[in-house]
Amino acid sequence: MTTSSGILQSYLKNAFNTKAELRYEDLLKHNREKKGGDFLKPLSFYLSILENIDPVMIHYMPQKKKEQLTHELDITYVLLLAQKHYELTHQKKENSKTYDAQIKQCTALLDALDPRRQAQIAKCPEQAYLSPDKPVAWCGIPLAQEFAAKMVAFMDRKTKTITDALGAFNEKRLYWVWGSSFIKTMLSLLPEDFYNLQQATEVIKAPDPYTGTLSWSLYYFRFSLNLFLLLKHTLKGPWMSKDEGDTPWTERFQRQWAQRKFALLNDSLWGTANLVCFFWLNGKVLGPWADALTIVLLVFDISVALWDFAEQQTQHNVEMAQYNQDIAALTAAREKLLSDALEEAETEDERKLAAYKMQMQLDTLKRAQKRCARDWELQKLGLYNNIGYAIGLMLAFIVLTAPFMPVAAATAVTLGIVGAVLCFAFTVISSAIKGGIEIYKSHHARKEANLEFQVHVEWLKARLKANSNLNDNETKLLYLEIKKLQAESEYQKQMIVLQSVHLVRSLMIDVLIPAVIFSCLVFLPLGIGFAALGAALGLAIVSNLLVNALFAPDAKMKELPTKFPEKEYTDFCKLVVRESSSKEQHAFFKPQKADEGKLQKNNEASEPPLGLDVRL
Repeated sequence: MTTSSGILQSYLKNAFNTKAELRYEDLLKHNREKKGGDFLKPLSFYLSILENIDPVMIHYMPQKKKEQLTHELDITYVLLLAQKHYELTHQKKENSKTYDAQIKQCTALLDALDPRRQAQIAKCPEQAYLSPDKPVAWCGIPLAQEFAAKMVAFMDRKTKTITDALGAFNEKRLYWVWGSSFIKTMLSLLPEDFYNLQQATEVIKAPDPYTGTLSWSLYYFRFSLNLFLLLKHTLKGPWMSKDEGDTPWTERFQRQWAQRKFALLNDSLWGTANLVCFFWLNGKVLGPWADALTIVLLVFDISVALWDFAEQQTQHNVEMAQYNQDIAALTAAREKLLSDALEEAETEDERKLAAYKMQMQLDTLKRAQKRCARDWELQKLGLYNNIGYAIGLMLAFIVLTAPFMPVAAATAVTLGIVGAVLCFAFTVISSAIKGGIEIYKSHHARKEANLEFQVHVEWLKARLKANSNLNDNETKLLYLEIKKLQAESEYQKQMIVLQSVHLVRSLMIDVLIPAVIFSCLVFLPLGIGFAALGAALGLAIVSNLLVNALFAPDAKMKELPTKFPEKEYTDFCKLVVRESSSKEQHAFFKPQKADEGKLQKNNEASEPPLGLDVRL
């Protein structure tokens, strides 16, 4: 099995050997020959490179770094065009605007890295508009382009948005299934004359016909949607693009099946089981058979979770093996190139250039492999959570229903209470773990940014010891990289706060909903109880808006200023020379008011003017 990363590397190798220009059409053709799929895996790595580059940094880059960045951005540009064309070929249009924005950003950076392009723009500023990602602007009809884009967006069927919304709605429905089951169990333990018990029992059962209908209709609707999309991309018809139609139907089916098999299996089986339980397997006689059928399907959920984990792990192992193979092959090719005798038409400079390009690609491959390993470690956490939740829910449901076990009445009541509590608790815990995983991802990203920050500070310190000239471009570039890493660290820190507050809020709401409903229906008159529930719902909505308004970080904080901050740069270099702590270095970039004057005064008193006569 050839991975998308392996297909990309084989294409780059062929292009390098033939000295051909990188073209997304050739990459797509090569991908079809290798029977590959999308390019999302390698694209995610190259997009991380794109996100970490700010235009102001380019001016201070040494030539070798510019060449490395140009090489990586060329691949990013080709991958973006190839992925966009691949998705449009398969009638996926929801990401087109995102890809267009990234292509525009990539083009702007490539223009900034090309001195010939910059010379053209300096002579004729309107040349800045004649970029490959803006061909319509050459004709002078940007308004028509914008109008056409709006029309396409209006007509586009947002199937992914629909399926995502259905999935989120189904999660809330499942929460209500276990939450209402818990409330009903608690109500069944109260004496008949306890406050408004009869009213509460009737109200809590009122949604059952509607939620019961949703239990199968929702699954069947989602199943029908996925089945329609599978058939649409499998059976040849006029709705297909030429490239998709030319692909053998077996390949089209295999690709669609790999993408939708879990959803199709889950929705068809659970939809059918819920339909049978809703209409036929109910009551005291047939109800236990519904419980037995549910247990069988919960075992199926465990099997699917394990199947998904095994499949993802196999795919990861194949990708890592492909990286090792590509790195070994490229290393051997570079060594062979340097050791072989020169060919007749080859010069020493051409050989050095070829070896340098190989080394650039080798460095990129190693970074991509490291990123792949890190992403898998984070992905495993979510897969483990899915497996744990499936197993826990099955065991809790067995305790709740206690099938095929002749137990005493008191024991059955106790098991029912324990089972209801466990089903509800596992649902809440699984949701909390998902939120915790997102926090861990942000924490991991911040940790990486902090480590890179310290490495770059050490490089800056060593550079200042070797050369105290602050006008050196590479020293300024190091400072800009440090500043960007600090901004990334601060952004991730604020994201952790936002995610933590959201997690606490959602956890409190999930835990308190049964208690609030129970209290409002049992202890309050019906009208006042519904008013109290409405107020609680309003509070939940307002709290979500308030949390986003107070804690959401601004993505613009990661952008560098368009003008180089000379004074800030000088002050930070003084701080680094002073052997300051990591905490002080991070605090330097944070907004300071009252302490700003004091810090500058201390620096002036303790430091000589850097760049004139510094003794390190």
